[in-house]
Amino acid sequence: MAEERPRKSRRKGRARRWHRYLGAIFALPLLWLVVSGLLLQHQEKLGLSEKKVSSAWLLKRYDQIPGGTPVVISAGRFKVSGWGGVLFVDDRVLEESGTLVGAVARPSELVIATASEVFVYDAQGDYLDRLGEESLPAVPITGIGLDESRRVHLKTGTGQYVLGEDFLDFEAAAPGATVKWNSPEAGQGAKASLQRVLVESSEFTWSRVITDLHSGTLLGKVGRFLVDLTGFAVIVLTLLGIRLLFKRS
Repeated sequence: MAEERPRKSRRKGRARRWHRYLGAIFALPLLWLVVSGLLLQHQEKLGLSEKKVSSAWLLKRYDQIPGGTPVVISAGRFKVSGWGGVLFVDDRVLEESGTLVGAVARPSELVIATASEVFVYDAQGDYLDRLGEESLPAVPITGIGLDESRRVHLKTGTGQYVLGEDFLDFEAAAPGATVKWNSPEAGQGAKASLQRVLVESSEFTWSRVITDLHSGTLLGKVGRFLVDLTGFAVIVLTLLGIRLLFKRS
């Protein structure tokens, strides 16, 4: 009987130490879950579904900002850029998208070619028309240019074609036609300004970020593991606390 009391005391002390250690270790992730949960509970009052994310790092996590190097081309007074399928005219993100092949400017139109489509804009850069695969001689398009008469030429895998004045028809280009092709070049120097344009025009809200922060998906597998581990730790802490409470009684 004399040896039993020290053993029980040691067990009780061990339980208390585990309770303290687990509480200290998981205090921060538990606080993270509680705070993010409260933010979600009151997201409408806080306006989280309306406040736009302005962090480039967060937008990159959500693939809102492309990787790689953008390409840039000058067409008349316009600067046309392409980056990861996103198209830009000057400092404006276009609703249209695709892999930029080239662009040409006529007196009243800006014509942008991607690998599978041609987009037509007016002299102010406002959208006018789209030529899809059904309206084009062939795809993929590999080049766009202007001849001496300012007619638009397209280079494809099946040959070279010239578009009609109103872009409603096309015909094979005459052999030996003189065309000034206008292709984009790597624009590493434009990357920072294009990223700023994407950040400023982003429609991504904080509501989505807080939701993913609460579930752990923002940090990928590591985040989800931490959330699961924190939940398990809370269960263990609760059971240890109940055990210590009854032991004290």
